[in-house]
Parts: sequence; structure tokens; C-alpha cells
Amino acid sequence: MKEDAFAQVLIASNRGPVTFAPGEDGELVPTRGAGGLVTALTGSLQATGGLWVAAAMSDGDRAVSDQHGGGRIKVTTDDTTYELRFLSIAPDVYDGYYTHVSNRILWFVHHYLWDVVRMPVWGAAARKAWDQYVEVNKAFATALAEEAVTEGGKSAFLVQDYHLSLVPRFLRELVPDALIAHFSHTPIAGPTYTRILPEWMREGLLRGLLGADVLGFHSEAWAENFLMSSRSIPGARVDLARSRVHLDGREILARVHPISVDAPSMREASGSPAVLKRRQKLMEWKGDSKVILRVDRMELTKNILRGFLAYELFLQRNPQWKKNVKFLALLSPSREAIPEYKTYTKECLAEAERINRKLGKADWTPIEIKMRDDYLGAVAAYGVYDVLMVNPVFDGMNLVAMEGPVVNRRGGVLILSRNAGAYFRLGRYALPVNPFDIGDTGDALETALTMPEDERTRRARGLSRLVLANPPARWVGGQLADLERVRSRRAWFQRR
Repeated sequence: MKEDAFAQVLIASNRGPVTFAPGEDGELVPTRGAGGLVTALTGSLQATGGLWVAAAMSDGDRAVSDQHGGGRIKVTTDDTTYELRFLSIAPDVYDGYYTHVSNRILWFVHHYLWDVVRMPVWGAAARKAWDQYVEVNKAFATALAEEAVTEGGKSAFLVQDYHLSLVPRFLRELVPDALIAHFSHTPIAGPTYTRILPEWMREGLLRGLLGADVLGFHSEAWAENFLMSSRSIPGARVDLARSRVHLDGREILARVHPISVDAPSMREASGSPAVLKRRQKLMEWKGDSKVILRVDRMELTKNILRGFLAYELFLQRNPQWKKNVKFLALLSPSREAIPEYKTYTKECLAEAERINRKLGKADWTPIEIKMRDDYLGAVAAYGVYDVLMVNPVFDGMNLVAMEGPVVNRRGGVLILSRNAGAYFRLGRYALPVNPFDIGDTGDALETALTMPEDERTRRARGLSRLVLANPPARWVGGQLADLERVRSRRAWFQRR
């Protein structure tokens, strides 16, 4: 489907495609976010004259928003021009919406992160934070409704992720015939785990999402979990075979659109002088050793600790590999204000230090950790790994599993958690592991490091082909095509 089938595309997400900060002359200038998602979505905006609505994240964002009276801001980055509208949200309200509900409740429930013997404990604080989450979602819905072309389904609404789970319902109340898609970039917990949530929160969350016409997910597993959870909503009829829900006289479709990475941009970056210089230094550091690489945020879901323990077990079982392999962990800080993340970061660093003391030699350090945001450093490292470890406990997709193979030219082997959304697309060419089983992951390390060259090459080429065959524009196009089918179906019923 062509993007111009809609008069405009309106996108809503917590974080916008750019953030504003003072330049050398003091003027506020936009810095564009990296990744294929921003590229694909901004392309749709440019094609249709649409709008991206996002929360003002920085002082610069708020200042620019104030300069434009809270209205549209024309943004030009990398020869792409589109319009953006920032929502300035009171700090205490944003904290309840973002830190407490989005990051400490919804993120935890969808990734199965709670130690349920102790957490969570629901009380007045959760209710207050939920009210703030509702307030922000209503603000997004109101802004979208104000900007929409409401006649004849000319606007397509693409609402992004768990932060804005209630927007579809509130937008539906404001624009009853709106064409709304919501996409979940996280996993979706099944019905048993979601019952941990208070009933009012769980039902509010599900009804909020069910305000959409189309709900998008990265894998069949997450779509099925949502459909199963929807069975608990009074009046909902769930058709698992056809992946749809009937509620309040409406039909809601659950569809799978796995996102990918901007492979051409990554390959271009991989050949840049800055990356080539860093890669040369990594080659000198690696010497004759094999390299196991992981690239992750310091995030509870990424399973960094068990990855280190699996490596330790591998070395204990295979002492001949000592001094012949190095583990490079490129980790960027994440959610540092949340206590669970602070604790986990300390545990991961302490465990790596313990393994290095126990197994290391004067001329060999088993695990090298670099803790900083460093995109170019990661791209350089993708070019040198022999094994890429991607072992999240649960992950909506995981783009590292795609980034590595499109840059690596060494026949690098991908070890991939069966609980990553990427597994459902890439699993046939990866070495699958149970992320909770360090013995299984240790065995996969041995298999990867001893795999014959022709098998390594076959798998690496297969991974690269799969990623290249699914560019980010296809992900956006699939969602717009879903909405076009909804619009056509509505028109057919109206003509009857």
C-alpha cells in the first residue's frame, strides 16, 4: 500500500525522533535519534505531511515547544523535513506516568521481572501513579484528535509502545471513526502473569489497547498472549484462529510485523574512518584470540549476569580455551534512578570481576567491560566478533541480533534466546538457548567456537539475508496496509 493512501500519518510516542539542545552558537538545534524506526516513521510523515507527537524530554524540547506555543515545529534533519509537536508535562505527573507506571509496572509485567514472593505490593502510591499515567495518555489522545483530518478516515494514527497503551481508547472516544494502530515493541505477558496487576489496572490496560483497530506485535507469541489476556474482558469475544477480538460492536485485529534495522546505514557507518580506526584497535586487542561479544543496555531483561556465568562454566568445562578467547561486553547505562537497576549493575560488574580474578592470568583478562553509550564502538565490535551472545530473559524483538550479522564479515555465530522476538525470525540460522540455563548457553558457546567454517558461513549469510529482506519501511508499510484494509472494510459495510 502506498503511504499517500492517507491524507496524513500521525505518530505518537513517548520519546520523539529528535531532541533539542543548544549548539555552539547557543541556538537550539535538533539531534536525531538513531535507528531504522525513526528513519521509517519520519519517511511516512514526510510523504503525507503528517505529524509526530511526543513528550518534551529535555529542557531544550520544552523551550522549543514554548517558542511555538505548544504547536507544530518544523524539523529538518538529514534532508528530511517533517513536523513535530511536543507535549510539556508537569514533572511530577511525568514521573508517575513514566518512572512508576511505564518503567516499574508495565515494563516489569511484560518482561516477567517481578520477584513475586516480595514484589509488587499495590497501594495508594500505585493508584496515584496510574491516575498520572491516565492523565498523560489523555493528553496525547487530545493532541492527536486536535491535529487529525477527521473526514472519511483520511488520517492514520500509529501509536507506539507501552507508554501509550491507553491512547487508543481515549482517541476513539474523541474521534469515533478514527483509524488507529497501536504497536507494542515489548513482549506482552500472558493472562496468568497479568493477573498480578490490580483488576482496575489490568482491565484499564487491556481496554485501552482494544480501542485500536489494529494491534501490532513483533512475534506471534506476543500477539497470542494478548489475545488470551483479552478473554478476561467482559463482553469480549476472542477468535484465536483469525487473531481478532470483537468488543462493543467493533473488530480489533492482532497482527505481527517484526521490525528490522537500517542495514544500509549501519554498513555505511561500518566503513567510516572513525569506525575503521576503532576496529583496528579491537583487532590489535584480540590478537589470535576468538571474541565473544555482547552489546546491551545494562537492563534487567538482557540477562547479562547469566551470560557471564555461562561463559565461566564454558571455561571450566573447556580449559583449553583459556587465553584463547576473550569476552567483550559493551554495556550502556540504563534506568539508573530505579533501585533494581542500580543493584543489578553492581551485581553484574562484581560477577565479572570475580570471574576475572578466579580465571584470569597476568596476560589474559577473561571479560572486558566497557560501560558507556558508544554506537560507533558497537558497530566496530560487530566487525570482529566470532560469537554474538544475545540471551535476554524476554525481549520484544532485540535489534542487536540483527545489527551484528549485517556488519560482521567473519562468519560470526549468533547465540539467541528462544524468548527474544527475533528468534521467531532468525532462529533457524542461530544457536537457540534457554536463557535461564547457563549449562545450555555454555554448550552453545562451545558449539559456536568449534563450528566448521562452512557451517558458520552458511548461518551468517542466512542471518544477513533475512535482515536485509525486511527493511524498516516494510514494517511501517505493513501497519498502514492493515489500516487501509480496515478502512476498505468499513466503506464496504457502509455501502450495503
